[in-house]
Amino acid sequence: MRKKTRKMNSELRDIVRKIQPQTAGNKSRGTLQAKLPFDNNDYQNFSRTQRYWTSGREFPNAGENMKDEQSPFAFPSCSQTLAYLQWWKAQKKKTISEHGKKIRKDKHKALRSNDILQRLRVDVEIEAAEAKKHKDLNKVIAMTDVDPQYFTELSGETVKEKFSLDEYIRDIRETLRTRLLIDQERDECICIDQQFEQETRRLRQIQQRCQRYVSGFEEFLSKDHEKSMRILEKAEREAKLTEEISDRRNVLAKQYGQSRLDVYVWEDNWRLVKMCQMFLHQVSPVSWRARHDRSLSSELERNIAFADALSTDLFSKYKMLDENVSLETLIEMFEQDVADAGPAELYFEDPFDLIRIFRTMETQNLNALIHLDSFTAPIEDMIATIAVTEIQIKQEIDGITSVISSLENSIAKAESRAASLEEYANYLLRDVFRSLVCSEEVLYLRVFIEDTYESCVGPNDANLDSFSMMKWIERVYEDLNLQLDNLPREIVRTCEREGFQQEMKALRDAEDATRKFELMHRLLDALKRILEPPAKKKRPVIRRSAPITLKTRPMSRLLKPTDEEAQYLTFFTDYCRHDDFVTYCSKFPDDFDLTFLSKRDDIESEKALDDAAFSQE
Repeated sequence: MRKKTRKMNSELRDIVRKIQPQTAGNKSRGTLQAKLPFDNNDYQNFSRTQRYWTSGREFPNAGENMKDEQSPFAFPSCSQTLAYLQWWKAQKKKTISEHGKKIRKDKHKALRSNDILQRLRVDVEIEAAEAKKHKDLNKVIAMTDVDPQYFTELSGETVKEKFSLDEYIRDIRETLRTRLLIDQERDECICIDQQFEQETRRLRQIQQRCQRYVSGFEEFLSKDHEKSMRILEKAEREAKLTEEISDRRNVLAKQYGQSRLDVYVWEDNWRLVKMCQMFLHQVSPVSWRARHDRSLSSELERNIAFADALSTDLFSKYKMLDENVSLETLIEMFEQDVADAGPAELYFEDPFDLIRIFRTMETQNLNALIHLDSFTAPIEDMIATIAVTEIQIKQEIDGITSVISSLENSIAKAESRAASLEEYANYLLRDVFRSLVCSEEVLYLRVFIEDTYESCVGPNDANLDSFSMMKWIERVYEDLNLQLDNLPREIVRTCEREGFQQEMKALRDAEDATRKFELMHRLLDALKRILEPPAKKKRPVIRRSAPITLKTRPMSRLLKPTDEEAQYLTFFTDYCRHDDFVTYCSKFPDDFDLTFLSKRDDIESEKALDDAAFSQE
């Protein structure tokens, strides 16, 4: 990447040296300044963004003289440095070879100078001994096939190395590889020259296109300026016209406001006149109104409604409701009232007649006030009576509420007592009575009593109860005690001993029977194990996939008995709560309703009849 970058930089500098950009002069205001897209300084600083003081900024004419000079920061391309690299490699090899020859020559000189006296002097005795060793096979130390002339020194130099074919082939290959690299670099230089020509052609096309774009843009700016000026002139004319229309609108709005104000004043006057007319009609005698009005009743109703409407309109004029009413609507209302109104006839022609009517109304009001004052004492008596009545009613209500609360408390106590009694009855039935009647100890006691009765008295054919059997056993026990008292002591001891022996014998027989019974069970278990097939011992199955789940039928839920049914089964059967309830359904009596629903229905019907009779009374 560095080589390519350097190559591109060198090519751009060559382009800058060959192409001289043309500078354009300053143009007038309102037009664009034409400038080429590339500049000499841009080419010089293409590979860096740093600016230097020596780049020709301070001296305007220095850039023109320095165009032909080479930049001190330029880096030669690979094509330009290829020959130097080859020369440098050859020079390096030559230097290395000369240095090696010098080192080898110095080394040989040092070897020749060492032990030179021993190598020049010949010892005859040693040579004779060595010759004898070679002739005597028993004294031979080693055998050699070395040429005796191999270690001979000729004129103080070593024997030269023989010609090596491998080194020759290696040198030829290196030479050919170097030539291939040179040809490849030459091809790249040719390709770069072609690319340079293409880029130069494209650069000229871009400059022509840029010039054409600049001219087109200037033309567009001139046309746009003309169009903008026309739009501004049109906007000024429209602004003048708008100002004239606004002035005219303000004058008309002022006239409209004055007219609206006049109409509102007329409306207030009209309301005042209508109210006065209505008042004069109301004060006029009924006979006059019957003659001059079409219908007195309808006129009265209409006047009352109209008076209400006028009063509401009259007192609501300050509620800012007239803003929603247009002038046309007000004018139409005036015209409609004028069209509907009849002849403007009044009963009063003299204002003093109206004053006399006011005086008459005043006297009537005074008479009414006097009449009302006569009702003051009866009203006070009635108010006192009402207060006393309210107090009595409150007292009666308080008494009734206290009675109701006491009844509620008594009912709650009775209900709680009934619940506690029911709970205690259930406790007596389920715990005490059950333990006294059907507990294990009681059953054992009954069995012992019956066994004792049958062994002492006789068989229980009459189905006697435990108490009667105990009475009989007590009577027999007393008789036997009397007989024992009458018998001699030796006979009693002998009988006692025989009795103990019989009991011990019975115990031993029972233990022997128990042991034999257990032995029989063990033998049966061993026989089962013997008769069973041998167990198959298999390796545990290693499932490679999830086992197939088989759908199983859901277990049917066991029916649960009600509380009454469970109570019946617990007292009268050997039912357990873990047993199936369905198997015990056949043990319920057919004519026995344990829930007592019929009796409850009868009681509820009787209560309903009593309540109805009480409500009728």
